[in-house]
Amino acid sequence: MPRFFGAFLRRYPLPMKADLLTTARDQAERSTPAVRAAALIRIARVETAVAPGDARATFERGLEAARQIASPDREMLLDQARYIAAAVAPDLLPQIRPLRTRTMGAMDGNLYRIMIQHGHVSEAMSFLLEQTADAEFPFYAAPMVLQHVADKDKQLALVRHAVSAWRTAPTGRQMFPHTFQSLWKILPGDEAREVVRELVRSTLSEPDTHVNAAYDREGTVQITSSRQSTLFGILGPLRHLDPSLAESLIAEHEQLAAAARRFPNGMESVVEEARQRAAAEPGGRGGGYFMAGNPRDFPYMHSLMQAGKDGEFGPPMQFALERYGEDTAADNPNAAPIDCWPSTGEFRSILFRAGQKLGADAARLLDEIPDADLRLFAQIELAAALEGLPEAMSIRMFRPKRPPRV
Repeated sequence: MPRFFGAFLRRYPLPMKADLLTTARDQAERSTPAVRAAALIRIARVETAVAPGDARATFERGLEAARQIASPDREMLLDQARYIAAAVAPDLLPQIRPLRTRTMGAMDGNLYRIMIQHGHVSEAMSFLLEQTADAEFPFYAAPMVLQHVADKDKQLALVRHAVSAWRTAPTGRQMFPHTFQSLWKILPGDEAREVVRELVRSTLSEPDTHVNAAYDREGTVQITSSRQSTLFGILGPLRHLDPSLAESLIAEHEQLAAAARRFPNGMESVVEEARQRAAAEPGGRGGGYFMAGNPRDFPYMHSLMQAGKDGEFGPPMQFALERYGEDTAADNPNAAPIDCWPSTGEFRSILFRAGQKLGADAARLLDEIPDADLRLFAQIELAAALEGLPEAMSIRMFRPKRPPRV
């Protein structure tokens, strides 16, 4: 992109969003097959906001182009496409098999979040209800979907389906106790009581393993028993549904008893304390944050969060440029599709956050991206931010061109 284009956008902000998408589409059509496929797929998500009638066709063109790419790049691009399908056309998800499982069953819980963010609540609900006993049920997605479902009968059907999945699913069952505390109030009292008692019996019958669980900011409330940690997670429902059983369990388990003295209703009390603390702190939002992933990425992530506050995107841009140097190293470049490069993901995130913070002025950062393809992907995410869309998920991968020395 010529440098004058960034200046043009800053001077004439009204047509900017359309220009960003138009030039991105033009560049995508002239790009290599893999870049074209990935770009069209992501352009389709922006079109859900600016040209809804075109979004599906654009996505399907990109999807078909991705299917023409040679393996293994094809599978990696299709894995990326699943996250965009959840935003654009969730009904296509069964046709886009995930790289790792090859089945629709173990659908990534992030797909449900993306569907909800883009207004596909009914589709998310349908996918949950279609999850079968031979698949890993995404228990953690159920409370998220239920928050957006007003129909009481549908809520009840989903919770009962989750209970059935817990009883029969071969894997992932350990997640259910942690989500039950968000689901139990939807069930009739007697039914919920039987489920929580069944949860207790199941927990006590399973091997007790070592865990490291801390429930307060100071780290003074800790549980190292997996069994007692699970019981603590359902202590709230137990207190409400079967107080005598709750008291007997507390009397029999020392760590559970100690945790219950600080948090009488288990995780219910933990969440409430955190809510009250956040409301009391400046701004009413709490003062901390949580990072997950590779620790080597934490400095970049911290700089990006800071840039989102002060508008100074130079530091995260420097991290991204260093990562780009790794992806393009002459002695061992990243052999993964460029859409999946870590530096691509970082430039995308920077331009998205900059668009949220700086608006039209964020376009000037495009000039600092040294590669036309990476600049294209970042430009699409900037357009998404300016349209008020949520940030798109990306799979980031480094695939060495030569195998490591043994």
